[in-house]
Amino acid sequence: MSDIFEVASIRPAGEIAVAATIAFGGGCDGGVPRVDHNRFTVTTTTYALLTWAYGFNKNGGCSFVSFGNLVSGGPEWIKSDRFAIQALMPEGSPEYTSAQFLNGDAPKLELMIKNLLADRFHILIHQETKEVTGYALVIGKDGAKVSGGTDVGGLGIGTRLQRKPDGTVAQHFTARKASMTYVALALGTITRKPVVDRTGLTGDFTFDFEFAPSDSGLGESSAASVFTAIQEHLGLRLESAKVPVEVIVIDRAEKPSEN
Repeated sequence: MSDIFEVASIRPAGEIAVAATIAFGGGCDGGVPRVDHNRFTVTTTTYALLTWAYGFNKNGGCSFVSFGNLVSGGPEWIKSDRFAIQALMPEGSPEYTSAQFLNGDAPKLELMIKNLLADRFHILIHQETKEVTGYALVIGKDGAKVSGGTDVGGLGIGTRLQRKPDGTVAQHFTARKASMTYVALALGTITRKPVVDRTGLTGDFTFDFEFAPSDSGLGESSAASVFTAIQEHLGLRLESAKVPVEVIVIDRAEKPSEN
């Protein structure tokens, strides 16, 4: 079986929005890939593709890499320019789901993206190991309070700002059938530091909680900080930790020709 996409279309799709850079980290546009049987479709940056190709979905994906400053070198367009990609995996390839890919459980697809970057973007990299300051998501002293999410329709995770009748604000965090790896990714976008899952909890979980926005410019809030909120509502804790990670250093990259 080949480790190269059977067909791959790559077209320019404009520059990344500033709001996406703030929310997800430099180079991460929030573009969500779709994996349907043997078809891979996404509109995103070369930077995001790099993080997926080199296995960072296991630790939280593009935001984890960006907030941890785990990619260096290369031209600026790697972070700013987006590309629309449609690729077909060869017959006989594993049939992954989007959730499997985002959770780092699609190694053959990651390898094909790596080969696509080498062939079409002429990406040349080397890797180094270093420790960065971040957080570990662990179980609190009284035990976890999260429950499975198999009884809820849909799959997703995210936050939204809520303005209450008394004029105060709160961020609302929602997880629907999400793994703890994916929860750690979302918490990294809030803490602006890489978060790794060290809970040991497996399976999918569904929960909601409120916390105070870290940006005071959004308004006054009576909600607890995200650190306190996850302890009270989830029985989990964010503790400071040195996170050993593989760092990507880009030695060469070229914009792909359109096709």
